Amino acid sequence: MLDWRPIVICATSDVLVIAVDHLKDQEVDIGSQGAAVIKRFTPLAHIFLALNASLLVAALSLSPPQATFFTAVFTAPAFLWTTPLDLSRISTILKRLVYANYSQEVDKAHRPFIIKRVPGMKAFFSGTIRSCGVFSVVHSALQSPWESTHNALPWTIAETVVWSMVNRTGHCIMSDVRDYDEDKQAGVPTIPVLLDSLLKTRMLLTVVHAAVLTAFRHNPFIVASSCFAIGLV
Repeated sequence: MLDWRPIVICATSDVLVIAVDHLKDQEVDIGSQGAAVIKRFTPLAHIFLALNASLLVAALSLSPPQATFFTAVFTAPAFLWTTPLDLSRISTILKRLVYANYSQEVDKAHRPFIIKRVPGMKAFFSGTIRSCGVFSVVHSALQSPWESTHNALPWTIAETVVWSMVNRTGHCIMSDVRDYDEDKQAGVPTIPVLLDSLLKTRMLLTVVHAAVLTAFRHNPFIVASSCFAIGLV
């Protein structure tokens, strides 16, 4: 029997995360905050996002607590992906709560911490969330045992997660190859920008996919998927 809960949780979380990411990108692009960007959202978009949020809450309320926990753990970095995190300001607020007389000024020139600006984090988070995150949510929602009594060879949990992580990370890096010029201009430290070469990036992806293919050569699906990924590189 098909369980709709993990499907709805993963799909709606993906929609909401991508919507927030695009919203933050637009804020940066047009140099405005909040109101000017929100005006660009049509009423239909508001309804669509509200519907996704409602479906997500409904699915989580009917799922085990573990599903809610894993959803929060793996979506939090994505929601904070482009959010400026001023660690010094947070520290100041905490000190003011603890010490009533603390009144140190926050350095206005201090640049806030943004996860997206950490070298390689974009590909790492995308691969981790779309592999480990999806697996953890589905596994917890279904409450299935770690060891199945069914004969599921040649699949194992470990190789499924590893292959999925490499595959999704490679897919993200290929998207960065497409946006190489824009990311380089904006100073976003993606893998192609760090390597400063699209050729080196394609060679790296080919080697990684080939390594996965070799390691899991007993699994025809992973072999076929890796060959397809190498072809797309």
